[in-house]
Amino acid sequence: ATMANMSNFMAVKGDSSDVLGKILYFSLANILIEKPVLEQLCQSVDLPYTRSGRLSEADAFRSATGDIRDRKTQGSRIFKIYCRDNEKSPQIISRELVKEALGETTNQYVKLANLWMDRQTNQMGYDNLAVDSLVDPWDYCQKAEELFGLYKRCATRKQVEGLTDLFLARMEALPISIHGKLFFVPRTHMQEVTLFEDFIEALNANNRNSGQLIVNSMYVLDDQKQRDKMAQEFYIAMRREVEFYQERVKHFIDTDITSPAVMNRWIAKIEALEEKKRHYEGILRRQLDDLNDEFSTLQMFSQDLQVRVQRQERQQKAA
Repeated sequence: ATMANMSNFMAVKGDSSDVLGKILYFSLANILIEKPVLEQLCQSVDLPYTRSGRLSEADAFRSATGDIRDRKTQGSRIFKIYCRDNEKSPQIISRELVKEALGETTNQYVKLANLWMDRQTNQMGYDNLAVDSLVDPWDYCQKAEELFGLYKRCATRKQVEGLTDLFLARMEALPISIHGKLFFVPRTHMQEVTLFEDFIEALNANNRNSGQLIVNSMYVLDDQKQRDKMAQEFYIAMRREVEFYQERVKHFIDTDITSPAVMNRWIAKIEALEEKKRHYEGILRRQLDDLNDEFSTLQMFSQDLQVRVQRQERQQKAA
């Protein structure tokens, strides 16, 4: 269904004079990438890299053991292998590796090993490995230990998603309202799509996890039909964004915020949003008047913030 919907946007030619922009889609899957490698990749595409705090050992242990999942068959029987929580104690985090036999009425569980992490030493270990005819628990314990080390030193999908969000914002990409990571990039930023694709492909090449990252793009023909489609998508995306801004700024006003730095930051964000609307009006060759009411309310809130900033500055000078 996704590809059928996308076919409405496809075009054959790629001349910048006859295209509206590009459709960009990608998938991040489960990614673990060494942080120095990620920093170099960000530098190569002029993307600001923030050294986020690494996962705590406890979170790394939970993530590593949570990634242990397998499925095996033996004749007509189906087994699932995974880790689940075990007994708790203040010092030890414990999880057990189990084999679950799927039954018609009830499932049967066999404990294969115990995996643990000592909160004081931050060391991970495993013991009580069972002998099983179908599963060698040592392989899964070794895999969990390897993942534990990776999670401690690698960036995860959450951090990479933050970086791709920055990249998409730089391209003024517009999310398409169907399932998946699907965006419209206007022709004024099309040259950066290749950089984005290189970035995702390099992430995939350096991914220490098993998932595959996918990226591709297609041109969108610049004709009335496509401009109508993109205008509708822009309305949907922009209305959500304006409503979010309205809610945040209204909250600041209702709680009588006094921080000029916070208020100035949101005043600037509102101005940038208005500039984005003007930019898309130029690309789509139409005035997006259906958003006027939403922007009028937002501008009113912005003016209220500006008055509050000026009042705070006067009070600081008087003091």
